[in-house]
Amino acid sequence: MKLLSFCLLFFLFVPWANATNVRQKYVGRNGCAPEFKSQLNHSGIRLDKNQHARLEAHEFSTGTVLVIVQYNDNTDQCGTVRDAIESQPTDTSFVWDCVDKRNPSAVVVGTWPSGQQSTSGPAVEAWRIDLKQLKFDRLTGSVSCSAPSYAGTDEGDDLATWARKRAIKP
Repeated sequence: MKLLSFCLLFFLFVPWANATNVRQKYVGRNGCAPEFKSQLNHSGIRLDKNQHARLEAHEFSTGTVLVIVQYNDNTDQCGTVRDAIESQPTDTSFVWDCVDKRNPSAVVVGTWPSGQQSTSGPAVEAWRIDLKQLKFDRLTGSVSCSAPSYAGTDEGDDLATWARKRAIKP
């Protein structure tokens, strides 16, 4: 029974502790900081054009870190990191377009297995993005994600606009 209690506490505490460490390491830093240059891969997407905010995923050998970066204006090249999270299973990838069935108008990101073959499926982990505070809030429950093709012209949309449009669809 003691072993079971220890395991339960361990698995509840480790993700929280890791999130705190990632936040301490990156939040408030310049988006062009050297820590972001030693990555294996980098991708990003516009989060909220009105706030000049983007999501940027940085893949390292130890895992992938997702940060919210807010820029001063459209000419700012670096911005400031407002929040950061790290996927816990290191063999997962971040997915930009996710839906929390309880709150379809929320901006939600998630993870799924790196080798995911289909373009939609359930999230392994998920976070709602608080657009007022530019912070991640971990979600539990049913979250589904899709990875549509982003090829084509940039219509100027962002994740916040997609979520609003999704909420008004019948």
